[in-house]
Amino acid sequence: MGLFKKKKSEDSLAFREKMAKKIAAHRLRYITEREGETDLIIGRDGGFNIRDGEFIISADNHVVFRCRVAEMQASELLSLEGAIITAPDLESGGTVRTVIAYYVYFR
Repeated sequence: MGLFKKKKSEDSLAFREKMAKKIAAHRLRYITEREGETDLIIGRDGGFNIRDGEFIISADNHVVFRCRVAEMQASELLSLEGAIITAPDLESGGTVRTVIAYYVYFR
């Protein structure tokens, strides 16, 4: 009998699908793109959607980021106020982008 549980692999499809569903349960306050040392705001007021195995982030009434769930690496911020997502963006021709999506905070 072990005292410690085995850590789930963050590279597994099951983990990536779970993270995508967890992120998609929130509303988007704003989204930034990390370019080197700076973060640029690329959209405000939107949401997340999962459709046909793709994770879609829309803001300002248009799609700003779209990737396959099987290819995305996602982790929540320590504050749980958002998530960092790195994946090839299908909207920009497959360029690997890192975006930070901040959630709307409800009391």
